[in-house]
Amino acid sequence: MRRADEPNLLGAFFEMKPSSKLGALLACLIAAAGIGCSHAPPAAVAEAAAPVVRIVPLPRSVEAHSGELQFSGAVALEAPVAAPNARRALEELLAGLGLAADDAAAVRIRLQLVDDAALGPEGYRLVVGDGIALSAQTDTGLLHAVQSLRQLLPAQAQPEYRLPRLVVADAPAYRWRGVSLDVARSFLPVDYLERHIDRMVFFKLNRLHLHLTDDQGWRIEIKRYPKLVEIGGASAVKGGRTGYYTQEELKHLVAYAQARGITIVPEIDMPGHVQSALASYNELACDDVDNLSTYSGLEVGFSVLCLYKPDVVYPFVRNVLEEVVAIFPSPEIHVGGDEVKHPLYADFVARAAAMVEEMGRTAIVWEEGSVADTRPDVLLQLWNDNYAIDAAVAKGHPLILSPCTYFYLDHGNYAGQPGTYDWCRKEGVPLERVYGFDPTAFKTAVGIEAALWSELVHSDATADNRLWPRLAAVAEVAWSPVEQRDYAGFVQRMSTLRPHLDALGIRYHAEPDLGWGEGRH
Repeated sequence: MRRADEPNLLGAFFEMKPSSKLGALLACLIAAAGIGCSHAPPAAVAEAAAPVVRIVPLPRSVEAHSGELQFSGAVALEAPVAAPNARRALEELLAGLGLAADDAAAVRIRLQLVDDAALGPEGYRLVVGDGIALSAQTDTGLLHAVQSLRQLLPAQAQPEYRLPRLVVADAPAYRWRGVSLDVARSFLPVDYLERHIDRMVFFKLNRLHLHLTDDQGWRIEIKRYPKLVEIGGASAVKGGRTGYYTQEELKHLVAYAQARGITIVPEIDMPGHVQSALASYNELACDDVDNLSTYSGLEVGFSVLCLYKPDVVYPFVRNVLEEVVAIFPSPEIHVGGDEVKHPLYADFVARAAAMVEEMGRTAIVWEEGSVADTRPDVLLQLWNDNYAIDAAVAKGHPLILSPCTYFYLDHGNYAGQPGTYDWCRKEGVPLERVYGFDPTAFKTAVGIEAALWSELVHSDATADNRLWPRLAAVAEVAWSPVEQRDYAGFVQRMSTLRPHLDALGIRYHAEPDLGWGEGRH
């Protein structure tokens, strides 16, 4: 399956380059970036004497070759029918750069599906020689290869394009690389979520976790219980946006994400964080509960389904989950389970997880659900840095890592940033802090997920400011092996991608570490 003129990477695909060598090769910013490499060893500088290889997240392996590939006007395009998503992405990239597809063009870009187990389901190879060859085992792998090519090219159309001759061999460290968006406290419209998905693709993130229900709002249409959106969808945190998604809108969003290699994971938070449901259907509350209004405050931990009324609560839970499963094809369904103290809590988590299993899916619960008697394949999402999770790990539970001192992006980009939280970490969660997380201590971890809670995030612009550029650091932590990562190299590579973030319309935080002191806020 390998072309004669293509370097053979199979034998050493996962053989790590020394981190200093790879970091120098990827991070050395040449004249185009306007930053020198005075701190790199002389040998590394000589090896890196080529245009910047500005790929984020950091690839597993990059081999630089002498010379460059030049082209303009048109390229020949070859792509298999079995890779429709990668082909669409490549065609959009070429059109945006003013490059026509012409079989007679001197430079050819080839997408190839190959039988190469070393690449895994998401890995890829990118070879720039006399042409450009992108190969992978799957459409998703090819989609990732297109994003790396996209980062190597300028964000705007140019009269001529020049690429360094190189070979990139890459695959992710973790299969789960995600972000949770809290649309329950303050609503985010469908068009924003579409734009957000496009931005996730650029950095090879692949899980969008939607926190669809909470005390302040219920955002998913459940046809059997229409008052959930009639009442719960009309409430929000004070200053936040109300609204809800129809089932058709969510099915559209699922398809939009799937075409971009992203799985949307829905969360229905239970048995706590349910004031919007209690206000909509009062019978879900215990008979002595007199607070049955919608809620716009910031406190948590006060609402709970009446677990002493199983004949009322569990049919409701099952009916809701059946409609959720019919909308979302994700292998996992999140049933919440955080911040509840109740004698029947563990029993609820076990029963809810069993319902999800009966529906052919796997449950996710927040870390507190580790006290329940569930199957060992139930995923636990860790959000307290020091939560005692060892017993659950010993049972084999997979972990999604979201420790709040590293990945809660509603906290400030810097200490004291207005309109941000600091309850988990007084100093905020700066970019370098995010990048510094080491997941290797968690032996059953399947991946990393950042979270944006929306009590204080009431607009698209604020969401952008909190998410970017920190979410790019999350992407690298989840994709790139920790022994290869280097913050200085990330800063140099990421700083050159600012025009791409501008082209994506992101109203990012002007991160000083990246030299972005002026610009979007």
